Amino acid sequence: MMQMASKVIKLDLQYSCDASHAYLQQRHYVSPWQGESAEHFAKRLLVYLSLYEQQPGFAKDDSGGKAPDLFIQDQQQHFQLWCQLELVAEKRRLRASHLADQLLLVLDEQETSKAEHDDWPANQRIFTLTSAQLAEFCQMLKSHMKLSVWREDPLLSITDGEHVLQLNLSALLEKPH
Repeated sequence: MMQMASKVIKLDLQYSCDASHAYLQQRHYVSPWQGESAEHFAKRLLVYLSLYEQQPGFAKDDSGGKAPDLFIQDQQQHFQLWCQLELVAEKRRLRASHLADQLLLVLDEQETSKAEHDDWPANQRIFTLTSAQLAEFCQMLKSHMKLSVWREDPLLSITDGEHVLQLNLSALLEKPH
């Protein structure tokens, strides 16, 4: 596991989605958590880009499931989406599913197969990012990233001019089961 070396990542993002007529060019500053691995940071950034138009927020650090890793809140600070980037204890998942309209778990292949055996809160869903996808995106991680992201549901394409990663967002777009 590679640790993130940079304290702050400068992200120049060009985002386009024809369906929603969103054509945005913005600069963001994103900080890796203390001791965060590159894979985990990549996962966090990929989810952020996948939910970009809904303006998700980042947790300041890893709370082990006590608080969401990423979230979307309404004006009343109510969680519309609570996102965990790994499998947390069932007790924490149930609590999160009560506090939020939707609970999203972003897992790798092994965690997904483990989670599929659990009892699920009705508003929980899983989005699987494969190790190959994370490895591909890790190649794009730099202290100054220039990414072009274009969305054509259900696909999200991300490129830094050298590498291209395509994600199928079907699991994110479906309503929870």
